[in-house]
Amino acid sequence: MMRGHSGHVVLIAAALLGVSWSLLANGGLQAPGPAYRGSAFSYPRPSVPSASAAAALTSRSDRLVARAQAIASPAAPAETKEYSSMAQSTVNLVKNIVGAGMLSLPAGVASFSGSPKALVPAVTFTLLLAVFSAYGFVLIADVCKRTGETTYQGAWSKTVSKSTSWIPAAACSAKAGIGCISYSMILGDCLSRILAPLGLPAAVSGRSAVILGMTAVVILPLCSMKSLAPLAKFSVLGVLSNVFICGFVLTRCFDGSYAAGALAQAAPAMPKFVAHSGSVWSTMSDPGFAVLLAILATAFLAHYNAPNFFEQLAPDSNGNKEGRFFIMSVMGFSTAALIFCMVMCGGFLTFGKASLGLILNNYAATDGLAILARVAIAVSLITAYPLVFMGLRKQFVALTGEMGEKLYNESPRALTISLLAVVTLVALNLRNLGTLAAFAGAVFGSFLVYVAPALMVIRAQQRGLGAKGGALGRAVQFFMVPMGLALGVLGAVQSLK
Repeated sequence: MMRGHSGHVVLIAAALLGVSWSLLANGGLQAPGPAYRGSAFSYPRPSVPSASAAAALTSRSDRLVARAQAIASPAAPAETKEYSSMAQSTVNLVKNIVGAGMLSLPAGVASFSGSPKALVPAVTFTLLLAVFSAYGFVLIADVCKRTGETTYQGAWSKTVSKSTSWIPAAACSAKAGIGCISYSMILGDCLSRILAPLGLPAAVSGRSAVILGMTAVVILPLCSMKSLAPLAKFSVLGVLSNVFICGFVLTRCFDGSYAAGALAQAAPAMPKFVAHSGSVWSTMSDPGFAVLLAILATAFLAHYNAPNFFEQLAPDSNGNKEGRFFIMSVMGFSTAALIFCMVMCGGFLTFGKASLGLILNNYAATDGLAILARVAIAVSLITAYPLVFMGLRKQFVALTGEMGEKLYNESPRALTISLLAVVTLVALNLRNLGTLAAFAGAVFGSFLVYVAPALMVIRAQQRGLGAKGGALGRAVQFFMVPMGLALGVLGAVQSLK
């Protein structure tokens, strides 16, 4: 069992404040042990002789016949289970968390201040919510371990209430479904604009053609994978794309290209900064601070996939996963927090109060690096798509019960194509998810990140499922429920304005 939640809170907080990319490369991702060295490993299931074979060995002649038959008949292949190493899982987790949402963070700061002082509380709250998000992620795996379940819905059913297990399933499905639709829409808009200057016919470069082509040629093969392990190499590409975007934003921040000159003149809006005479913390008094909180509340959402990550993570030499999952969670959320902070600070320090909702839109169309950054965000979304889709597929199977399980086991490709077809059809006919996506994200996201994980662990302890945590851990869990509800209400109100 995952014991010592109070220690987990302290360790996550300390790691999130001190981690860096060098730690990702050298500190936390140890090479797999000899029992499972490599990207995946298998546990063959031992064969068991049948009752008829045992009865046939009652005489010497029968034993010879049975031996001859055994030699003549090839043995059935042993069943194998593919696992993801900790390095693969960490990269996949970073890619699952970090998406186009990071590009709205500078605008979140601009919503309550035009002074660089505002970055102090902004970064502080980014790290603080990263701590709570990581803790919620660990709690979900803890509940899965306590109950033996492999889905969010199953864990809720065993701990909170079977009759209300549809709530987390619906929340996970809604978040994953809206995420896939949003990714398809953004890819269609982004790539069609990149192709527009080439003068290609609309049948090739138009928004609908791009969405259909990308879905058939790229998205479908990636989403057809059943394991997280093969996705790691694509996630690496996605993480590198995010690193490039961070590098671009910081480069333009430090080189002063948008302070004056040709790029500044070609930009949609000139940088705007407003002096603030008070302390750094007094910037939070502006009501617009609620906008940043609403963005950050679900910025680290990957929790609908937590059971998947725990189930497919390779255990250590003793067969345990808890410690490895904790390290993987700390590394993943720390790296995501680092990326968020760099983009938020770099973008805001470049454009200030003029920061747009998608910071890449602030950069001039003639900026060559900005064009590459837009390509990079497209690559980032493509590599994140299968991770989000895997959560959607698993929740669909959980919601539909035996029918879904039968379809997944017998015709997994047909299920994948059907779900992708629905997602693509919606994306083709919508131009903006707008208020619905923002409202659903705030309500369902806060529930999945903060409220549900804490409730499940509290109820599991009350039901005697596993060991009880420390006093600090229980206090944090009880605090996360009202905190999550408050953030959900705040985000919902902001989305309706």
